[in-house]
Amino acid sequence: MKVTLLSASLGKGVSKKTGVPKPYEFASLEYAVKAKDFSNDDHNIQKCGVEVKTVEIAYDQALYNNIKSITDQEGITLVDLTLEPNPENMSRNIVTKVSMLK
Repeated sequence: MKVTLLSASLGKGVSKKTGVPKPYEFASLEYAVKAKDFSNDDHNIQKCGVEVKTVEIAYDQALYNNIKSITDQEGITLVDLTLEPNPENMSRNIVTKVSMLK
């Protein structure tokens, strides 16, 4: 899947919101897509430019480092994403590889 790569996030920590410490992890990638108009019976919203979308990536330091290397060297650029079923939710996909377009 070819997309315009914007940024990525990788993090983990301990949430104390509920009073009981609970570990968490997250990993995601943000990319840009052409903005699309939206209209139905009640709404008519016109859009131009790009919209930012987010997709989950595998929680993998090497994958994040690869994405960071691409953004450090190229800035905002076109990349190819490899998607695989999310092992924790087979109805969703996650990004497992990010490559520069050839």
